[in-house]
Amino acid sequence: MTRPKLRAGQLGAIQNIQLPSGRFQARALLADELGKTQRVKASGETADEATAALRAKAESIRTATGGPTIRRDATIAEACVVFLHDKTHSGTVEDSTLDVYESTIRNVIVPTCGELMLRDFTVRRCNRILAEIRESRSLSAARKARSVLSQVCLTGIEYDILTSNPVRDARRLPLPEKKTSVLTPPQLIIVQRLMHAWRLEDGHGPRPNVTVLENGMWIMVGTSQRIGEVLALRRCDVDITADPPTALVDATIQYSKKEGSKRKKAPKRTRQKRRIALPSFAAAAIRSQLAHTGTDPEAALFATKSGTPMTVSNFERLLRTFVDDNEQALRAAAINTDEFSTHIFRRTAATIVEAAAGITLASRLLGHANEQVTRNSYVVTAEMVDPITADIMDDAFAGLLE
Repeated sequence: MTRPKLRAGQLGAIQNIQLPSGRFQARALLADELGKTQRVKASGETADEATAALRAKAESIRTATGGPTIRRDATIAEACVVFLHDKTHSGTVEDSTLDVYESTIRNVIVPTCGELMLRDFTVRRCNRILAEIRESRSLSAARKARSVLSQVCLTGIEYDILTSNPVRDARRLPLPEKKTSVLTPPQLIIVQRLMHAWRLEDGHGPRPNVTVLENGMWIMVGTSQRIGEVLALRRCDVDITADPPTALVDATIQYSKKEGSKRKKAPKRTRQKRRIALPSFAAAAIRSQLAHTGTDPEAALFATKSGTPMTVSNFERLLRTFVDDNEQALRAAAINTDEFSTHIFRRTAATIVEAAAGITLASRLLGHANEQVTRNSYVVTAEMVDPITADIMDDAFAGLLE
């Protein structure tokens, strides 16, 4: 009778023999994860010890991955270690994203539920954990924890600890409140004037680099670029002799603990590479920066004294200092200083273009593949609906109503 073929990962019947030394040796056939059969041996003082040693050896062969693995009784914290290892070595995740995963695991997930065994992680427990994180920390922390926990569960499924992902069936968390602050053209002129006058008087030490701040603002407003994309612009990326002048968006400045600040050779998403026609004020800002840029085609428009691109954190710190120093004047101009960040310039550009030409063009300008992303996160819809609707309805009922 033909012996049944072992399935991948299956351990065959165990046989115990007593060796001349008096110890016991357990033997069996094992099919590894690729289905290849091999003979496995292990010994012990007793038959039970030899059998236990054989099973442990078989398990180590089955789970040999060159890195940590997840045991059947692994905790969520232990599963997170394997998740991070697998993501780090997959080569498909940005270092900055790995930093976010690691921070969420260390500061949120492990303190909240790290001791819970992964196989005991149910939908009900997931709901309780996310509710606790939201209440004790923030909605943002809960949303990040949900995303990471879902991926950790997928890792658990891969290692045969879970059969389904409980996070997917857990209650949805609410979306973060949409930021609605945008700047009108007159408000932008006020901001520009405040920048020109910022710390002109004595007593504040060296004056901040107002030119960089102003030029960065006008480029973001004119092109809807993220600040990282603006700071990644090089001399070879802009053409101010063209009609109209253009800027190529094909990189961003990115920070990670592993590599620090670097120029990533793609925008936030690779598919968002695009060339943008420059309005006159954005072209003027780029000309201003070119006057202080090296002659090398690769020279950064926004460079430090050493020639490296300015970091996002330094630009944002400069903008926050400006807002703090001018908070009273900005509020007097009806500008929401609580939402005054580099993203307000991107929202402003999207809102102006959408109001004049529709959501499709605004979405293309921002580099979004999905128009709904543009509408949900960037476009601020005017409260007043186009009054042409009244004319349309009057025309429909013309001559019918007394």
